[in-house]
Amino acid sequence: MTLIGIAWRNIRQRLLTSILTALSLALGVALVVATLVTGGIVNKAFESGSGLGYNMIVGAKGSPLQLVLNSVYFISRPIENVSWAFYQEFLPAASRPDGVDGKYAASTATAVPICMGDYFRGHRVVGTNAAFFGRLRRGDGQPFVFAAGTNFSDDDFFGGILGAGVAANLGLKVGDAFAPTHGADDGAVHDPFKVVGILARTDTPIDRGVFVNMEGFYLQDGHAKPLSEGETAGPSVAAHPSGHIPLPYAQREVTAILLETASLPGLPAELTAMGLRTAINEGRDGQAALPVAEIRQLLDLFVRPLELLLLLVTALVVLVSTIGILVSMVGSSLERSRDVAVMRALGARRSQVLTTVLIEAVLLAVGGGLAGWLLGHLLVGAIGPLITTNAGVSASVFSASPAAEALLVPFLIILAIAAALLPAIAAYRTDVAKWLQGPG
Repeated sequence: MTLIGIAWRNIRQRLLTSILTALSLALGVALVVATLVTGGIVNKAFESGSGLGYNMIVGAKGSPLQLVLNSVYFISRPIENVSWAFYQEFLPAASRPDGVDGKYAASTATAVPICMGDYFRGHRVVGTNAAFFGRLRRGDGQPFVFAAGTNFSDDDFFGGILGAGVAANLGLKVGDAFAPTHGADDGAVHDPFKVVGILARTDTPIDRGVFVNMEGFYLQDGHAKPLSEGETAGPSVAAHPSGHIPLPYAQREVTAILLETASLPGLPAELTAMGLRTAINEGRDGQAALPVAEIRQLLDLFVRPLELLLLLVTALVVLVSTIGILVSMVGSSLERSRDVAVMRALGARRSQVLTTVLIEAVLLAVGGGLAGWLLGHLLVGAIGPLITTNAGVSASVFSASPAAEALLVPFLIILAIAAALLPAIAAYRTDVAKWLQGPG
């Protein structure tokens, strides 16, 4: 019989103890795997905001992190709104009613407004224009792809587009009508919009969004900016062929502006962005935030330290479980001493005895480790729908953190060998004559 066969026989002889030892190790490994994979998913969720086709967000003065979380990830609440006139400062002459370039137009390649404040069955409703899906990008830097239907046009006042997660969760399809509610799910019900497009999955927060034409958004009750005493709405906006009269510009506000900065001749885009950010922040109308910088700060200050703390705790669980291997093997030392004596009497060398004990520990560690690895992925798969709904990235049994998980096997083997050294040395030193003597 080979040394591995002898070690396996020893494990089967103490089957219940061996199973409990391997199970405790499996639970510890499952926690480590789940922590590693979930940490990777959380990082991916936040980093997905770095490739959406814009490098700056402009909104009301306040917390820049809150502005980013609300505008990019659809979490937290809007700070305040900024005026339509301020938004127009980023537009070129061709897009302005006065035919004059806006103050920041030369530094702006794309400016996409978004308006928030409504919900639809727990999902954030975002009012915007056709440029959102026509000019911006998915998290991987590629253009948006529609799984069904198309982008709405700016003339389609009551067109709506659903993120992949929303369409899947609510079972809506192109042509269906949906009516957002004001301020919360139990708020006043607005006029219905019609689904004209459903996005392919992006694994970004976009999957959790409900996007509607900004013109239709403005026409809902409670969305017009109240005029102060003596103020007029200004020149009326021409009626749409459908009969709807757009909201006058003086009564419009936007929650945020998603900007792609221009590359000025002879200057890198990053320098343009920094100069534009400084100019906006020194003014009184709003603030500019760089999403990548804000998210990196959030990750460095909160997410990664918390992830490290959880990993240390789960690593301690694995260490305690490994000590269980030591306790199990020491507890069975009496029975092992008899087996060792028989092996030695049959011609086994001391080194073979020591190796057999170490192999037994490694088999327990590898068996428990593999079971824990599988259990950890099953755990991530079980909470995957919750992660996808709240973080906007897909999580399943097959989600992985390959580099970190690959270190688990050698780590477990080293721990198992360390835990088995004491009983292995004891077996190495077993007095054969003592254990082979008969009673008396």
